[in-house]
Amino acid sequence: MAEPKIPPSERIVSSLKQLAAETNDFDRAFAELLETIAPVESALSTLNLRVSAWHQVAGHEDRDGSYWSRSIGWAKADGQRWGIAIRRAWGHEFADQHNEETWPFKDAPSWMCIESAGKLPDLVDELIKRTKENAEKVKARAAQNRDLAAAITAALPEIIPKPVANAKGAKK
Repeated sequence: MAEPKIPPSERIVSSLKQLAAETNDFDRAFAELLETIAPVESALSTLNLRVSAWHQVAGHEDRDGSYWSRSIGWAKADGQRWGIAIRRAWGHEFADQHNEETWPFKDAPSWMCIESAGKLPDLVDELIKRTKENAEKVKARAAQNRDLAAAITAALPEIIPKPVANAKGAKK
């Protein structure tokens, strides 16, 4: 037996009511997800961590050089404060073309947040690695600059011109 045909106007009203209920459920679940991210972000903020790092969540590169990726990271995504962020990048390696969009985690497209949330332990591991690498670089650069500063200090007496006496014997 054929099912009765429901008029489009009744069908759309019924669908919109169902969509409203599903949207409310999604919004509550998404707010809960954001609450689970907040303690990690707070802990990283407390460390005063000024090293950015990204962990790739998904990506692909073709033989012709086209690529895309999605990553979760620790960065200044909003340009003002450090936080957990989501980045989408795409481009073409051989054409020297690169594009990217970056959002604070809470402002990223929800599907990217859902995809990335499980990668927080990987991000923290990446932050450990990057922080260690940067500490080693800073120490090496500081040693190099100490040598430069010592050389400059030693050379200053030769570099700075000696005061010249005028005709009456006074130094200028």
